[in-house]
Amino acid sequence: MALLLASCTTPKNVSYFPTWTDNETLPLADTRGIVLKPADKLSIIVNTKSAELNNVLNLPVTAQIIGYSEIQSVAQSRGASGYTIDPEGYIDFPLVGKVKAAGMTRSELAAHLKRTMEETNVATDAVVTIEFMNLGYSVMGDVFKPGFFEFNSDRVSVLQALSMAGDMNITGNREAVKVIRTEGDEQKVYVLNLQDPKAMTSSPGYFLQQNDIVYVDPNDYKKRQATANASEITKASFWLSALSVLTTVAVLIFK
Repeated sequence: MALLLASCTTPKNVSYFPTWTDNETLPLADTRGIVLKPADKLSIIVNTKSAELNNVLNLPVTAQIIGYSEIQSVAQSRGASGYTIDPEGYIDFPLVGKVKAAGMTRSELAAHLKRTMEETNVATDAVVTIEFMNLGYSVMGDVFKPGFFEFNSDRVSVLQALSMAGDMNITGNREAVKVIRTEGDEQKVYVLNLQDPKAMTSSPGYFLQQNDIVYVDPNDYKKRQATANASEITKASFWLSALSVLTTVAVLIFK
């Protein structure tokens, strides 16, 4: 009877944020957003009043076709190929030369490029737009849809990453979600407890960086199911059979 009652109790570790209250304010991890690193690939589009200058500043995907008008040729070059940050942290930008990119966010790099073009008299009215091309994160473990996902903004939280992966399965361990991050020649692991919102949102691993891996560990119940013998022990039929045997033994002893 005790075993049956225990099995009917409501588990307390399957919900998110059980301690959150109405109008509660939580601190967020201090972050500038995604900081660019060597090997990151970027799409950089520059728009000025000069169509000819635009053609030079924007790397074309296709060459201009003979016979096309100037407007049509400009449209051909609107899709720009990517700039890959070299091992020293620089990109080679047309008419500007080597530009430091690593260590900046994309908004900081856009402002830096605009300022550099103004200082070198390349363009005084440039609008610089930068998008990520190969930057993303992976979600693995006990989730509905594991995989690699591209960044669609400068700040993506662990909660958004789990949502992109279809959410955690009911058997996922909500008290120890791991964020594995490469920092230089080392890998650092941040462990986030989704049932402790204050600690979670203030962790350096709450907002993801490029190539982060979010890993959801299965809970103890699912781990026990991994072995055939343990799986049998967790079944209700096993406990009912055991209870029946114990009852029979007790009747024989005390009759």
